[in-house]
Amino acid sequence: MPAGQDAVAKPARDGNEPRPGGSPSRRRVHVLRPAREGSLRAVLANGPFLRLWLAQAISQTANNMVNFALLLRVRNIVEVHGLEQANTAISLVILAFSLPSVLFGPLAGVMADRTNRRALMAAVNALRAVAVVLFLVIRPGWQVQTILVAHYMVTFLFGIAGQFFAPAQGATIPALVPRPQLISANALFNLTFTAAQLLGFATLGPILAKLLGTDRLFVFTVLLFLVCAALVLTLPPTPVAPRQGMGELHPMGRLWADVREGLVFILQDPALMKAIAYLTVAATTFLMVASLGPEFVTSVIGLAKEDIGYVVAPAGIGVLVGVLGVGRVVGRFPREAVIDWALALAGMMLLLLALSRDLLDLVWIGGEPSVAVETAMAGLFAALLGICNAFILVPAQTILQERSHEHIRARVYATFFTISNTVSFVPIFFAAASADLFGVVQVLSVVALLLTSFGAVGLVRRHAAELARRQRVRTRHRQGPEALGPEG
Repeated sequence: MPAGQDAVAKPARDGNEPRPGGSPSRRRVHVLRPAREGSLRAVLANGPFLRLWLAQAISQTANNMVNFALLLRVRNIVEVHGLEQANTAISLVILAFSLPSVLFGPLAGVMADRTNRRALMAAVNALRAVAVVLFLVIRPGWQVQTILVAHYMVTFLFGIAGQFFAPAQGATIPALVPRPQLISANALFNLTFTAAQLLGFATLGPILAKLLGTDRLFVFTVLLFLVCAALVLTLPPTPVAPRQGMGELHPMGRLWADVREGLVFILQDPALMKAIAYLTVAATTFLMVASLGPEFVTSVIGLAKEDIGYVVAPAGIGVLVGVLGVGRVVGRFPREAVIDWALALAGMMLLLLALSRDLLDLVWIGGEPSVAVETAMAGLFAALLGICNAFILVPAQTILQERSHEHIRARVYATFFTISNTVSFVPIFFAAASADLFGVVQVLSVVALLLTSFGAVGLVRRHAAELARRQRVRTRHRQGPEALGPEG
């Protein structure tokens, strides 16, 4: 034997290899396969992330339950006192809840970057619980104007507390999961956001309000917010961004410097600006669709307003399907291309949803189609729209997280929420009025065409940029002798 050969280790036998002088063993070895690194299973196996996800799921469900109970309370006040401005009273509740995002969004981003996010998220949930307790203090025996003003003020405080949770939560996700798991983590959070809306506003909220009453429902949500605060306190602490060159500045000066730093960071990154634009367009469009949903199901499909769940539920199922499949698609194709295609297809699905009744009239044979058939067709297009929604939001949020530095990520999130909620005022105030003037089908069709155009423009620009890049590569290649001409 050559020298050194005896030092080579021999491979160990497993249970299926032949035994010396005998037959192969029939004993099979069962190997536990670990979860893929970027799968939902691997993400949920991360303990801190799992607790953050549970806190998000519970708090958002409770938040939507409070929203439903609040709208129910205000509507009952309007009906009991016979007020004529019912739509105005309810729209003011929505305004009181949305306005804090515009006024306090930048401050929320600075706070999430300059403080311990774990402590901030726990304090936010505790303040939400306190605000809900204030709703219980309001008594029906007060003067009607006082009751409404009190509800608006407490709703405004409740909205302020909520503004500080989303930037801190979004900036905490990359600190808890590795980069290969960001797509799955964001997919799970988007799925939870949609499920929380369905559970809190369309399922648990109405059921518990009917069984327990609004006051006991408020008490139940107080307990849920306190549970979320306890869950958040179990997370690992997050690093605080150091302040450099701001020691002599006034506190307001430091605040403005932090806000300006976040804005400059965004403006210097075109990909980050594009991701924020994607998220804003998607959020605004789907908010407008949600605001026109009750009118659509009554005037087009022929259902009662309370039956909007027959369209909302398929949309939620579509989001679930999209969330489960978006990781594989994004792994094969560029993220921006996936988003542009999803925007264009979302516009087409919305247009088909708006024109579903007319399409049925064209193809249906033997009289008018039944309400059940119309509902099924609308639900199909709503499900496809939900799939497109997942393929827009998940990759765009991942781009936003990856392009943001750890010490400024919360301010980037806060800027997005501020822009998105500011733009969302348009559908809140003008969507219903436009539907009254022009019809809900016409308004949805215009929105669908705008959404398709936005995605198509992105695809055309991306294709042109790709052709220009290939052309630059060709011109840099070494040319052959045939390029020198006859004299060469």
